Amino acid sequence: MTVSFNPQLTTSPSNTFLQSTEGYVQGTTLDDTSARMWLTSGVVAPSVTQPVWGGMAITEEVATVNANALGNSLVLASAAGNVTGFTVFDQAHNMIIVPGNTVQQSVAGMTVNFFRFGSNIRIAVGVLSSIVATLDSGAINQTLYWDPALQQLTASGTSGAFALPATTKILSLNSNSKTISYNSGTGALTWTTGNAAIIQI
Repeated sequence: MTVSFNPQLTTSPSNTFLQSTEGYVQGTTLDDTSARMWLTSGVVAPSVTQPVWGGMAITEEVATVNANALGNSLVLASAAGNVTGFTVFDQAHNMIIVPGNTVQQSVAGMTVNFFRFGSNIRIAVGVLSSIVATLDSGAINQTLYWDPALQQLTASGTSGAFALPATTKILSLNSNSKTISYNSGTGALTWTTGNAAIIQI
């Protein structure tokens, strides 16, 4: 006996999987029913003079005595020894978009959501274009370096770059993702199309 049709044929509506619908969004996480429970919030420290957005490496500081704040104080990570997590846009309903920007942000005194290392969450972060091919051919447990000025994965020789914790894994890359461009001169934050990586922390 023969079947004249394919009962298990998979189809999709026209234009469902266009290239423009692919890619990651920097500063967001992939769905995870257990790791998402580690989402927490902190207060951007007064010493932070630039805007804070999703996908930035941060240092969580111990709360001062009797602070009673809405989370510990957060500053931007500057070295391997003090990076403790990454900020995210997830459930960040209080972040604002100021005139001239297209990206939501928090500033000193505002709260921002983040995940600590050890949560096993998967986060989309920016990545230097010139190292995409190198990362793509490597193991998921290769050493990853972070550029604290550009807030993206970078090459090991980049000035000021530091290694992320050895437990950090790189899982995938996409060159058609929504990434963030920051103009330090004007303070403008804008969405652009670029390279992003999914890292597990």
